[in-house]
Amino acid sequence: MSDLLLLANELRSRDDGQLTALIRRRQVLGQPKDFFDLAQSLLAPKSVYSCLVKLAVSEAEALAQLIQGQEPQPLGDFDSYHLALLELGLVVRGGASGRLTVLEAVASQAGPLMTAWASGRAKSSLKEQPAGMAGLPLDRPQGTSQEASLGLAAIAAFETQQAITELVLDIEEHLIRHVGKTGFGVGDVKRLAGHLRKSNTAVRGYYMMAQQLKLVQLEGDRWWLSAAAQNYLDAPVMQRWQIIAHQWVLSLGSVGAGELSVLLAQDESLTLVDALAQVFPLADESLGQELHLLAEQAQGIGFSVSGMPTNLALHCLTGNFEAAVVALTPHLPKAQGTLIVQADLSLIAPGPLETNVESTLRKFAQIEQVSVACTYRLSALSLSHGLECGLTGQQIRDLLADLSGKALPQPVEYLLREAESRFGRLRLLEGKGTERTLIQSTDGLLLTEILNDVRLRPFGLFAITASSLATRFESEVVYFGLRDVGYVPVRIDSEGNVVSPQAKRSWAAGVSASVSDPIIELVEQLRRADDRVGAEPDDQDLLRQIQLALKNKAELNVVLTSRDGSEVEFRVLPTSLANGRLRGLDKKADIERTLPLERIVRVNF
Repeated sequence: MSDLLLLANELRSRDDGQLTALIRRRQVLGQPKDFFDLAQSLLAPKSVYSCLVKLAVSEAEALAQLIQGQEPQPLGDFDSYHLALLELGLVVRGGASGRLTVLEAVASQAGPLMTAWASGRAKSSLKEQPAGMAGLPLDRPQGTSQEASLGLAAIAAFETQQAITELVLDIEEHLIRHVGKTGFGVGDVKRLAGHLRKSNTAVRGYYMMAQQLKLVQLEGDRWWLSAAAQNYLDAPVMQRWQIIAHQWVLSLGSVGAGELSVLLAQDESLTLVDALAQVFPLADESLGQELHLLAEQAQGIGFSVSGMPTNLALHCLTGNFEAAVVALTPHLPKAQGTLIVQADLSLIAPGPLETNVESTLRKFAQIEQVSVACTYRLSALSLSHGLECGLTGQQIRDLLADLSGKALPQPVEYLLREAESRFGRLRLLEGKGTERTLIQSTDGLLLTEILNDVRLRPFGLFAITASSLATRFESEVVYFGLRDVGYVPVRIDSEGNVVSPQAKRSWAAGVSASVSDPIIELVEQLRRADDRVGAEPDDQDLLRQIQLALKNKAELNVVLTSRDGSEVEFRVLPTSLANGRLRGLDKKADIERTLPLERIVRVNF
């Protein structure tokens, strides 16, 4: 039986949790229609190679043993490394004995990699290490240097979780298009880099981390926030850090994380980059770049300082995140409840604010400088955003007064009153056809200014009445376009209510935060397709199964209706498919059968 059939049957026998883990780790692209499609995706040369170069050293050694025919033991006696290969879809159970068999597509690509590893690199000493970590020293020597390292790690960890938070809020406030190879345009990167006071390269790293955390997802040509983004924003600082730290460990795989913890505990002189290179011995140039990226991310998370691992990494690699939190918490900046409100409309937070206070403040104040001490600015745009989100002018006044402990400066009061009086002056409504979005205002001069604004020419605005403009673009696109050039629009629904910018949190395809994981939905779709093929397959399903059997020279159980309406079953080896008939060899009866396709109701391998 071919690789495709072996793997498809193996995948079908797994539970939903195992399938979800496999699809996530192998990063399956597209939407496989059934288990054969999924197997085909996993067996694609690029997918197999990408998986092989990410194997940890013990997984690579276990694969080499199986390729060489060593340790032909029943499945139950195989160690965790062999089982890890099974979970990755690189090997399958062989026959009734339950032995593991390496798929031909895997063996053919693994051979050259194994040869290069054996000839160019020394064997890792991790082979003799037990899978468990009991009894290993998990702490570096304590002292001044360790305390200093934790202090530096805490600052980096705080700034990273803060930067990811800013990225999520930036995507909420702006329309982010998918651009170029990296997926994010230079303008979007520069805007966020200015807020964070970081380099463009660092900001692109934050975008990549947000994708790994599943905080953003691509729909069409636009980036949207995922359901996980809401949970991240609502979480306190330490929980946000744990989310990031957990994803970093998860990206190594369970075996890779365990082996890295052993290596770091054994050799305190190793840098994180060197340790990662030893743990992943089949790494090629592309994976080498990923390992360097992991090392850079580790620096931002607090897992390393100047390239040397910290206790935080050792704790988290062994799954002890609580110990990492205990070690990190005393070194983090303490939350404060103070805000300096200045007459130039700037707000200065001398230290980090409580999560709920920060969340409310960000609804009506634009961030200018992000650090342990942050600077915000009030503007007509930012205050309009707060009013759109459901805040009242009085609630904004009360919060600023409570945090500052003083009466608000006159310019701030004036700006608040003006924002309240002008709120809703420029309204966007849904239209139809070429008038997809209507822009309405009682201020004719304002509409004339918008109509003649050269920055808005791409929208193709045209006047329909003295108080209305129209465009063929959707209201959300027009909303962000007007805001980006300084106008203060609000969106109005069919019932005349203001649409909050946070009503959808930019959820993909406009669905609610309760949307399920797309990978879980894919697994459910595969199960439904499998049930349909087994019970009531359509013509395409039947044809697909027969063609697969022909291609792979596999026997089929064919169920068809007889002349009296009853069902009969034959097991045949298909030899041809033409003119609406399936020809196949019935080995049991030792004859060739010709079966009309129109009478076939089910087939299975």
